[in-house]
Amino acid sequence: MSADAEGFDRKVPLPPELKIAHIRRAIDYIERETSELIEVYFEQANVFSGLVGIFGVRALHALSPYKKHKHPDVAQQRFPDLSLGGKLSPPPEQALESKGTTRPWALQSHYNHAGWYIVWRYLVDPTGMIKAGKKVVIWRVDVAFLKEDDWKYEGSNAAEGRGGRTHTFGVKLPASRFSSAIAYRHPKIILRQSRPTLANGEE
Repeated sequence: MSADAEGFDRKVPLPPELKIAHIRRAIDYIERETSELIEVYFEQANVFSGLVGIFGVRALHALSPYKKHKHPDVAQQRFPDLSLGGKLSPPPEQALESKGTTRPWALQSHYNHAGWYIVWRYLVDPTGMIKAGKKVVIWRVDVAFLKEDDWKYEGSNAAEGRGGRTHTFGVKLPASRFSSAIAYRHPKIILRQSRPTLANGEE
């Protein structure tokens, strides 16, 4: 593992012009903002994961060269969440999608577009002990360029006739795909039985 003392691995490829400094500051922003909304997690965890992704978009829009489209109605409806310079319909190499999840490897999406994906893998710590005062901890950040054939169709999870987003795609062999895409890993957290937990001696 080539990560530094903070847990950042500078050898992991990143989208053009995105820097480790942008990711570091985005982690701080996401943890701070979502810790104020922790009750949502206990009511509807999947909605909270969506909020983590949204705060990731906000942070990178403010801190990095990756911007939301300037027209809000377009930005809400189109892939990607962000693009280099805020371009409409950017090439995949300049497209960046922000996802939040508690899963250690899996990633799901409602489409299978090619582009860069930044995945904020988080845990909830109501005690605020892992990071002082933070009830949400980003314990790992994966950054990967995914092609259309990296995804597999997983079917519909909505009742027929009720509308809404019905189609779901998942990354094939996610542990294999993301193991070389870990841009950040909290140095005190390890996976134990597929769950993030404090390493021995830190509890």
